Amino acid sequence: MDRQQDYMIGKEIFSWEAPEYFQHQRGTDWYWWVGLVAIILLGIALWQGSFLFGILVLVGWFTVILYALRPPRTFTFTITEKGILVKNPSSDGIKIYPWSELKSFWIFYKPPIQEELSVVSKKSMMPYIKMPLGGADPEQIENIVKKYIPKAEQKESLIDSVAHFAKF
Repeated sequence: MDRQQDYMIGKEIFSWEAPEYFQHQRGTDWYWWVGLVAIILLGIALWQGSFLFGILVLVGWFTVILYALRPPRTFTFTITEKGILVKNPSSDGIKIYPWSELKSFWIFYKPPIQEELSVVSKKSMMPYIKMPLGGADPEQIENIVKKYIPKAEQKESLIDSVAHFAKF
């Protein structure tokens, strides 16, 4: 980092790399179940005479299959004196989350599926920022982050629970 970047984001304290999500091993049964759910929803769309719902089901099915086949990208996460940085490998962009815009954090640690730092933002449109831990030590990250924002227990959302159950 150059001096100007160092001034803007502060000194680097800890950094790690992690895939953007846990990639489940999905057998052919998983794809058959996804197809069956799509067919059932298409049947409901036909029964209701809802062309728009049918199109939405097809687009949703296609998107789910594409994301299931796509390997996760690897992100770089950096904790600095002024906040948390997330480097996106596909856009070469860096997103900065200043400590002043963050309320609290919690670490969900149920390996190997769920290993993430979840930060509560003060912004109402983006309340939770979830960062996978990869191979990073959760205790070390907790000890660093709690110097800047308080630790507050969070519950796993219904959508996250369903996504884990559905291997997505």
